[in-house]
Amino acid sequence: LPEIHEILDALKSEAADRLPPHLSIGELEAIAHSSIGLYISDIINAITAIHYRHSPQNAKKLAEQLFNYKVQLFNRLYDIEFLPAPQVPLGGLDQMLAAFKKFKRLLSPLAKAYKLKVPKGVLLVGPPGTGKSHAAKVCAQIVGVPLILVDWGNFRGYGNEAEPRLKKLLKLTDRLNRVVIYFDDFDKSFAGFDDGGLGQRLAGTLLTWMQERTSDAIVIASVNRMEWLPPELTRAGRFDYIYKVDLPNHGERNTIFNLHLARFDERFKNGGDPYNHESRKEVIKRTQRCVGSEIQTIVERAAATTFYQMFPDENAPIGSSLPPLEISPETLLEERKQIKPLAIREADRVESMRNKADLQALPSSSADESVFAISNVDIYGD
Repeated sequence: LPEIHEILDALKSEAADRLPPHLSIGELEAIAHSSIGLYISDIINAITAIHYRHSPQNAKKLAEQLFNYKVQLFNRLYDIEFLPAPQVPLGGLDQMLAAFKKFKRLLSPLAKAYKLKVPKGVLLVGPPGTGKSHAAKVCAQIVGVPLILVDWGNFRGYGNEAEPRLKKLLKLTDRLNRVVIYFDDFDKSFAGFDDGGLGQRLAGTLLTWMQERTSDAIVIASVNRMEWLPPELTRAGRFDYIYKVDLPNHGERNTIFNLHLARFDERFKNGGDPYNHESRKEVIKRTQRCVGSEIQTIVERAAATTFYQMFPDENAPIGSSLPPLEISPETLLEERKQIKPLAIREADRVESMRNKADLQALPSSSADESVFAISNVDIYGD
């Protein structure tokens, strides 16, 4: 793969007639940076296609379209999900997010002058459904870099191709430099399955890369059970930070509800809250031990139920002005009755994960100081 100066030379010598006119050095560098990770031939072909299809008139538009081309190509070639810096909201996990705001500063020229570097790796440990994957997207958003999503468990399915594929992906990550690479379900390939030692070899490849790399890529991995990981994976210099992503507390559940309710009910947008305090407390109390994905399901089902009530006739006409969809607390509580949270269905297993995470990881959330904190909510009341 070409270095940045080689891309700049190719842009000047092979694609000058297809670039927007009167580009400054800074604009030319922005176009080059948006194409890092591509071969020269791919860059020239992409610029040619963009020129004839869209004829962008400025460097910003060309850089955006070139980056989108790169996203599509990477997703196809590497069998990954490569995303621009995501724009997604998150409820809670304030301590972990604060840490990533600090990590972003380590990418600055000032930090480089002091020979400081971003952490080698960050491990997220906790029960399923607590938002580890979503948190990784928000962390990439905070740092302001693209995100590579990789299902670590899928590598076993590649057989003899697994190690070359991983090495190729890690080489791409180094070339992209400023990127977050996220390995989902990282513990699954160490769960005791007989794979001929493939999981251990993949771990060895990743360990060597994490130890020796010089790029500014940030590695994030999520696990449900840390005890499945080889001890050498979790020592300092590999995963420098380990965070427990736990069941959301009362204040976090309130925030998660608001984020999802605002998707359907206009009253919740821009911080609005049409519920009275007692109704809100009841919803928070009745969703004790629900994780973010279960809260999302409750809200989505409540929105659908409200829609059915608003339009009982499936042939209801669509007018130019539709009545607002307003989800009531009662509908949320009714939908809550229809699901059995994982932390209740599999209480022993989930509590084992949480207890072990307590011993091994830093808290990702501060103590709940909201008006819905446990001291203010009678979770055993009628």
